[in-house]
Order: sequence, then structure tokens, then C-alpha cells
Amino acid sequence: MSAQPQSISTREDANYLAGPLWGWLVTVDHKRVAMMYGLSALVLMAVGGLEAMLIRTQLAFPNGTVLSPQAYNEIFTMHGTTMIFLVVMPLEIGFFANFFVPLQIGARDVAFPRLNALSFWVFLTGAILLHLSWLWGGLPDAGWFGYANLTERYFSPGTNLDFWVVGLLILGISTILSALNFFVTIINLRSPGMTFMRMSMFTWAILVTSVLILLAFPALTVGLIFLLMDRFFDTNFYRVAAGGSPILWQHLFWLFGHPEVYVMALPAFGIESEVIPVFSRKPLFGYPMMAYSLALIAFLSYGVWGHHMFATGMGPVADSAFAITSMLIAIPTGIKIFSWIATIWGGSLRFTTAFLFALGMILEFTIGGLSGIMHASAPIDLQQTDSYFIVAHLHYVLFGGAMFGILAGFYFWWPKISGRLLNERIGKWHFWLTVIGFNVTFFPMHFVGAWGMPRRIYTYGPNLGWNGLNLLETVGAFILGFAFLLFYINIIWTARRGKLAGNDPWDGRSLEWTTTSPPPMYNFARIPAVNGRDTFWIRKYGRAGSRGVALLVSGQHPPEVTEPGTEPIHMPAPSILPLLLAAGIFVMGMGAIVDWWRISILGAAEVLLAAVAMGFEYDSYAEEKVVAADPAAVEVPGDHRKVGIWTFLGSECVFFACLIATYLVYEGRSVSGPAAGQVLNVPLTSFSTLVLLTSSLLMVLALAAIQRDDRRWTPVWLFATAGFGIVFLLGQVYEFTHLYMVDHLALQTNLFSQTFFTLVGFHGAHVAIGVVWLLALGVASLMNRLPKSRALSVELCGLYWHFVDVVWIVIFTLVYLMEAVGRA
Repeated sequence: MSAQPQSISTREDANYLAGPLWGWLVTVDHKRVAMMYGLSALVLMAVGGLEAMLIRTQLAFPNGTVLSPQAYNEIFTMHGTTMIFLVVMPLEIGFFANFFVPLQIGARDVAFPRLNALSFWVFLTGAILLHLSWLWGGLPDAGWFGYANLTERYFSPGTNLDFWVVGLLILGISTILSALNFFVTIINLRSPGMTFMRMSMFTWAILVTSVLILLAFPALTVGLIFLLMDRFFDTNFYRVAAGGSPILWQHLFWLFGHPEVYVMALPAFGIESEVIPVFSRKPLFGYPMMAYSLALIAFLSYGVWGHHMFATGMGPVADSAFAITSMLIAIPTGIKIFSWIATIWGGSLRFTTAFLFALGMILEFTIGGLSGIMHASAPIDLQQTDSYFIVAHLHYVLFGGAMFGILAGFYFWWPKISGRLLNERIGKWHFWLTVIGFNVTFFPMHFVGAWGMPRRIYTYGPNLGWNGLNLLETVGAFILGFAFLLFYINIIWTARRGKLAGNDPWDGRSLEWTTTSPPPMYNFARIPAVNGRDTFWIRKYGRAGSRGVALLVSGQHPPEVTEPGTEPIHMPAPSILPLLLAAGIFVMGMGAIVDWWRISILGAAEVLLAAVAMGFEYDSYAEEKVVAADPAAVEVPGDHRKVGIWTFLGSECVFFACLIATYLVYEGRSVSGPAAGQVLNVPLTSFSTLVLLTSSLLMVLALAAIQRDDRRWTPVWLFATAGFGIVFLLGQVYEFTHLYMVDHLALQTNLFSQTFFTLVGFHGAHVAIGVVWLLALGVASLMNRLPKSRALSVELCGLYWHFVDVVWIVIFTLVYLMEAVGRA
């Protein structure tokens, strides 16, 4: 049955009535999802911090014996993986963005609330899988970067790397879902009057970060798929003896990896740009250039991955190109530094803990940026690569940049999240111990790295000149650990006993400070209208006050500003399906890792059923739940799915581009076995191509039928389209079987076979998903669950289906027709 609109006068939100545990399991409220992300990431940050302290304890003295070589490899691998994938990104995107982006744009929730809940449960699934490897013989031990050939089955024969590969693939799903959700939310759900140039800078940062994720994570996904196939199916994507190259992994990983640096840095930049104006009591200096510089950083970040590979011998042309772009990216980054300093200059400063961490970020990130510029020069990079100088640079960028920004955000936004202020006295102790501990730990690494200490070594000899600084670094690590212990104590203690914050404790400038602390489940009693940048500040002080601090008197209390009246409020209903779908993914992953294929099939079935159920959980997209005195007065919110499907397809373009590029590079490098021109059946595939292209015409007819409310022909055309898709898949099955049985071409035969089967096979998997989608819509139409009002559901399926057809045209041209022309 569909969830029916409810009135707040007759029924409170189901999340809160269903009980403390059940309410959290079924919640789709963006604030609760954010809190679950935040709690998980804080627990995992404690784990990653303990791993870091074990590393430093092992290296405190020469010939350390605290950790064995194997244990050390496992600890430093999990430390890097945990901090990057399970702490920094979840805190910035899962916690802060989830909680505050809807508030900052004046929305009541994200565009896709159930997808938001799904992203969290999938994230938790991946985090658990990564750590479950300890129960199956050991943690991953090949480094958080997973360089081939260390990750091949020959060098890592256990299941520990299998957990790492599958865990990261699952985490990638979660991250892409989140990015898609935030992109659509920011594009579609901004309150009236909020143009792009009126958005808060944190929202700008999340918008740009979402684009980065959507265009960068597919490259990592493809690299991990190749690695999974090498480990599970004995292919040779990264094996030199068979013609493969470990450098392929580096290109795919760093094509993701350097945008990933800015995926972690840009949200921190956004937090910085929120904190500094509030505690300087000035508007952000150079707002337009700050927004443009975010976009420019994102654009340039895709052209700098090669500076991680100067030592691989790419050649002078490639080295020069990557060196230039690596230097250019310092320009928009420098714009931000100068803008923050200019905002502070001449302001009425309040040195709260949040402001201190924001100041600390400027200093620490600048140090990391200066050392980063050094690595834009290939000769310097060759001297410093794989030394502790790189470890210092990495931590000054990620800890000094991202983590300092995150901590500033905690002290700044915690009152809005919890309704209570964090203790400022403990907070200042936390800040100064963090600054001291961080610099004592990582600044000496510049020197030991310049003196020749390699990274990733588990011990060192006593006569190399590194003893004193390594001991000093370990002392700094324990100071840093104590600082974070104070942070955790501060959170726990003030959660119940902290000073009540009020709605606007800092005299804020943006919309999140207009609502209560913590916000109600519907965020705003009335969707706020925006009439300028820093709209809340304007409402408090007028437009003259928005231009500077001239109207402000130090210590002046801002005028009380409240949201007038109420209006009908639409809220999404809770759902258990995201949790069930994520549980199915977990079962699939575990079954694949421990070779329980029947369990994997059960997990896949659960995923399929949960996904279909999510599609038909409500009779219409917006008919979920209403919180209002008069439910009949509610206006149905706009539908965001079309923007969502286009965004998803854009990300899929990068995925297929990586697969196609790998095929084009590898198909002629096989050291044995037949080549493409000897075995591919172009006439058969031409017929299959005609069938698939014809199915697109049938899809158009299906859409036209439902748009004119033709309930007789709508299921006919849907089933016909699915039928043509099945015919295409049967032709593909026949082709694969013939290649295997007659031409003796298996997946493992050579580089051509593995790239061909992988590329064509993944396209076939996309066709199969489309067929299931079409069949579900056809059955729904027969059951009268697909009225004209749900025509968009068919249109979205059609967009996906046409995309699959276009991708096949590209594959057919490059793989089949070009080979046929070559033979002729």
C-alpha cells in the first residue's frame, strides 16, 4: 500500500514514534543520516588514530620490534585507507554536507531522501567489510594506494586484499550516490531568490566536489574491477609477463587520486569560508573569485595526476605537461588563501576555537601547498618521491587542510546540530595541542625525507642520522592523540551538560542560523525567500550592514529574527528498503570474497527485489508524507529524477570511457592467442546491433503510449522493448559461447580477450539492468500501477535505454567495424 498524506495534528513523524532504534534504522531525514555518518566516522577516526600511533611507536627507535613487518604493512595500509575513505570524506560529505546543505539552500531535505539513507548504509557495509578481513587471516597489507603488482594474487595470496578491493568498490557506490544526490539537491532545491551567486560558499564547495566525485570515482571503479578480475578470474590486466602493465593501475588510480585530494580539500575550503567571515564580522572578500576558483581547481585537478608518476618514465613531453598544470593549480588555491586573509584583515575578530582552527588551517595548508609546488618540478620530485618528505607534504595538505577545516566546522556548527555549545576552554586546549602535536610530528619528516629516509619502511638502522627526529615525531604523535582525546571528551561531556546555544549563537550570516537548534524535522516553518548574499545578515542588520562592520558595535547582540508563520509541509516517509538493499550488497560481497557463490546469488536477489520495491514503494514519486494542518493544501514538490538520471549517465560516460580506452591500448599487445580480427563475428553482431537500435524506437512508442494514457499499448511496447533487449543479450551469449567453444578464446587467454569480454560484458550487464527495469514497468502497467501521472518513470527508463544504445554504437564501431576495416 502507498503511504498516504498525514497531518501533523493527527500523527507525529514516524521516525520519532517508532522507537529509538527502529526510527534510526528506517530514517530518511537528512539530519539523522548525517548524525549516523558523523558517529561512524568519529569511531573510525579513533581506530585510524590508534593505527597512526602504533606506526609512530614502531618507528620511535631504530630496529623497533613493536610490530612485525607484516603487521606494520597491515597497519599503515588500514591507516591510510581508513582516514581517506572512512573518516575525511564521510565527515565532510556524509556529516556536514548532509546536515547543512539543505539548511543553507532553504530546503526541507535532499532531493532523494531514500537514496541518501542508502548511501549511508552502503558506506557502513563497505567499512565493515574492510575490517572483517582481520577475521579471515589478516588486514590488507599492500598500501592504501594498492600499487600493482603488490596487489596481484601471486604477491598477496590471502583474502585480505580481496576484502580491500570489494570494500572500496562498495564505498565507491556510496560516494557516487551521495554526490549525485547533492548535485541534484543544489541544482533543484534552492529556495526562491537563491541564485548560484547567493549560495553559501560551503554549498558551492559541495556542488563542485559532487562534480569531482561523479567524474573521478568511475576511474577508480574501473581500476578496482580490473584488479578484482586479476585476483578472482586470473586475468592479466596488471601482469607484465602477459603483456599487461602495472602502470595502467597508476594511471587509473591517480586519475581518481588527485581529484580525490580536492574532494577532501574543497569541502574544508568551504567550511573555512563560512567560519572566517562570521568571526571576522565581515562579508567574505572576493566572493565571485572564490566561487570561480573552486570550479577552476576542479577543472585543473583532472590534468595533474601524472605528477604522481614522474618516476615511472612517462617521457619529457608528458612530464612537462603535467608539471605545467601542477603549477597552474596553485593559482586558484592561492586566490583562496589571499581571500581569507583579506577577509580577516580589518575585521572585528572573535578568537573562538572555531576561528582558531580556521586560522590554523591557513598556515598548515599553506606549508603543504608550498611543498606541493616543489613536486610540480619533475627533477625535484624524482629526488623526493617515496621519501618521508612526501609523507610530510601529504599530511600537511590532508590533515593541515582537511582535518583542521573539519575541526573548525565541528566547533562552528555543533551548536546547531546538538543545541549546545562545545566547551571553549577544552576547545582551546584541543587547538593548541593539535597545532603543537601536528607540527612536531610532521614537520621533521621534511628533514628525514631529505636525508634519505624512505616511506613505508617498518624499521631503520641506528647509524643513519634519523634517530632523534623519529623519536621527536613519535612524541608529537602522542601529543596529537591526547588532543583528540580532549576533543572526544568535549563532545561527550557537552552533549548533555553543555551550555544551551540558542538559534544564532555566533551571529551567523547564512540560512541555517534562522531555524532552531537543533532544527525541526521539517527544517523551516516557511521556506525562506532570499534577497541577497548573506541573506540572514541582511535581515538582521540591513543591506548597509552587509557591506562591512561599520554598523556593528563589539559585543552587540543581533536582533531576533524568526521565521514568520507556517505553511503546508511535505516530508518524506521512512523506509526500511535502503537498509535491506545495503544488506544485500554486503551478502554479495562476502559471498564473493569467501567463495560462497550461492550466498552471493542470494544477496543479488535481495538487491534486485529491494531496488524494484523502492521504485514502487509509493504510488507517485511525491506522495509520501505531509506535515501540515491542512494536508489538502499541500503543493506537491517538483520531481528531480530527470536531473538525477542525466547526472548518473554523465558519470557512466567516464566509466565506459575508461573501459574503452583500456581496450584500445591493450587489444594489440597480446603475447599469445588470436587477435580481434581473427575471431569477431561482424555479421552476427551487426544483426544484434540492429535489434538493439530498433528497441530504442519501441521505447519511444512506449513513452508516447503512456503520455496519452493508452493503457492497452503501454505494456505492449514496454515488453516489446524488453524482448528486443533479451534478443540482443542472447546474441551476445551466443557470441561469447562460440568464441569459447570454437575459437578457444577464454577470458584469461590474452589481453585482447580480457579487455573485449570485460568491455562488452559490462555493456551487456547494463542492458540486463535495463531489461529488468522495463519488465518491472511492464508488470506495473498491467497491474494499473503505471498511470499517466507516472509517465516520467518510463521517460527515465527510456533515457537510460537510449544511453545504453549509444554506448553500444561506440563499442560496435571501435571494436567490430574498425577490425573489419583493418582486415579488408
